[in-house]
Amino acid sequence: MSGSPGHPPPIAIQLSRRSLWALGALLTAPWLLIALLFFSRQSPAPPAFTESTPATFIPQPASVDAVVAGAPGPWGKLEYVRILIEPPEDQINAAQRPVTEVTWSFPGYDRAGLAGLWERAELSPAELAALNDAAVMEITDEGIRLRVRRELALGLQPNTRKVIYTALSAFPENSAQHEPFRFRADAAEEWFRDSGLHEDTIRTVKQLLYRRGTSLLFSDIDLILSQLPSLAERIRLVKTLARKSTLLVRLRLDPDADIDELDRYWGRGPRSKDIRPLLQSLPRAAPGASIDIMHLLPRFARSLLYTYPSPADPGTSSYLDCHWTALNFFNAIPDRRFEAIEAVAAAFRNDYHPVTGAPTFGDVIMLANPGGDIFHSCVFIADNIVFTKNGANPSSPWILMTLDDVVAFYPSDEPFDIQLYRAKNIPTNY
Repeated sequence: MSGSPGHPPPIAIQLSRRSLWALGALLTAPWLLIALLFFSRQSPAPPAFTESTPATFIPQPASVDAVVAGAPGPWGKLEYVRILIEPPEDQINAAQRPVTEVTWSFPGYDRAGLAGLWERAELSPAELAALNDAAVMEITDEGIRLRVRRELALGLQPNTRKVIYTALSAFPENSAQHEPFRFRADAAEEWFRDSGLHEDTIRTVKQLLYRRGTSLLFSDIDLILSQLPSLAERIRLVKTLARKSTLLVRLRLDPDADIDELDRYWGRGPRSKDIRPLLQSLPRAAPGASIDIMHLLPRFARSLLYTYPSPADPGTSSYLDCHWTALNFFNAIPDRRFEAIEAVAAAFRNDYHPVTGAPTFGDVIMLANPGGDIFHSCVFIADNIVFTKNGANPSSPWILMTLDDVVAFYPSDEPFDIQLYRAKNIPTNY
């Protein structure tokens, strides 16, 4: 699961959506010069009602080819562009911490299980001897813990790293492997583009990347940060690794657009009375009129899109995860019960039903592993686009992604089940 129960976040300051877009426009000026020729501006969304911080937008190459036409459907004609966002500096913890070793935890393992893992990882004789040294191994009734020297961890071959880190990722105790930095493997160059990082830093990080499924992963941040003497370089590295690829999506309104059909689709839920006047107010005298679909989303999603949770106060923790996000999608005010995993399970069990047909606006898409455990949920918007928060930690923003990108964000060498659920109390207009 993406999160677990914890304390609710404090009520925070109001954020203007116009201010967020102004910041994005300033930082992405070269790319937006062309995008603005293609897209029109609309009025701001209501202020946020939960504490969040606007993302930093990364300038993109100026190219009209970046605009992608979505598949037409009851949602109308969508067009989108990819952008990169990264967390603001006030959410970056890049303090220099000298690290000489790391701890690998293997709950439920015994020596035989560990020997099998080492065999699959194809360790060298020197690596095998170092990891089997009794001086670095702690064996308990719960499993095995290893203290691994930094030189050994940094020197692993890519496939060896993949096998060992994949095993470690199954256990939350190994936070670096359980929640690695990750990026789409087919867009790897975007990850470090225009980051301002020194070439030596980029080269070192790339040597430590490992692939699982359709994603590139990085889990050795502590080992690398301790080697960088400059605070500015450490901050740049963490911001770059935390980048997320997201979408700016607009609904195109041609003169012959069917307002009734669009109203039935986007008006699902409590905003049904607001959508038709909004669509009818837009000029459609000439081709090319459009509206950012942000303005068609419920208040909850409008207020959080392209923002990061603000760090919790010392001594508290926040669990505004994917399930909290999905279950509150249509709520005017977030239901704090969904910060507890027990309430999440009860809500999906009692208030939702499975769907085998085509999804519609507001349906919940769940990803389940081969054992049937749900590990992520997101909200279907239109076409292949979802509203999602990938994880509970403050480095995970609320964004729009394609479902393919969400699947890539949760890399697995085993196929998992994609399930569709619909709220019982939200009427479907089709």
